[in-house]
Amino acid sequence: MSWTIRKPEVLKEKLRLLKLNLAKRIRICEGMQVLDVGCGQGTFTACIAKIVGETGKVVAVDITDEYLKEMDENLEKYNVSRVVNFVKADAAHLSSVLLHEEFDAVVSYRFIEELTQPHKLSRIIVEMVKLVRENGIVAMIELSTKTRNMAEGNLIRLHRDIGGDYFPAEVEILQHMKNARLKKAQVDTVETNIWYSPAVYLKGNISQDEFWEEFRERIMKELWPSIKRYGMKYPPINIFSGRKPIIKD
Repeated sequence: MSWTIRKPEVLKEKLRLLKLNLAKRIRICEGMQVLDVGCGQGTFTACIAKIVGETGKVVAVDITDEYLKEMDENLEKYNVSRVVNFVKADAAHLSSVLLHEEFDAVVSYRFIEELTQPHKLSRIIVEMVKLVRENGIVAMIELSTKTRNMAEGNLIRLHRDIGGDYFPAEVEILQHMKNARLKKAQVDTVETNIWYSPAVYLKGNISQDEFWEEFRERIMKELWPSIKRYGMKYPPINIFSGRKPIIKD
């Protein structure tokens, strides 16, 4: 396709702009105090920090610090290091290491799919709610599995069928949010137009180098023929969001 991305650096910038737009869609604003759960390499963290600016604060949480070097590099690249603090913590026990109602928003980007213990999702959402202020935002951004073409299907198959990532039904996530007493729990879908070529995928410059090596044999056997023919495309993005109720006296 004429709009297929053929250079890794172009793909990386397209993904950064997508994340920046998503951060704005969940109403991140200048001066806010934001908690980013499951920050990983910090690409979404950097986008949040860029928006909240010097008058805001971002706390980035992950269960491991193995990606801390990459996160620091991303923060330095966009000159937002002073805005971000990293905390190593289990998302299911956030309230034991962070203050209750400390944040204007508690968010995550493609965190649910990385859960190795999916049964903890309901508890994690409860913990997120504890840390956000009254009327504050809780938002979880995930890939939609409702694909419309083979290129989108390739990306989902890569992560779900080969990588074993967790993609619960939309209604399940919304029910967990309602059970955590979030009001106006809803899912909004954002379309993407990020198509990339087989050559870009092979170059491994899209934060999946280790993933690629671990599953190389299966990918080449089970998925590569389809990637080679159709390429890959980011599917629609689901934004699950709600607000913490205001407790009346």
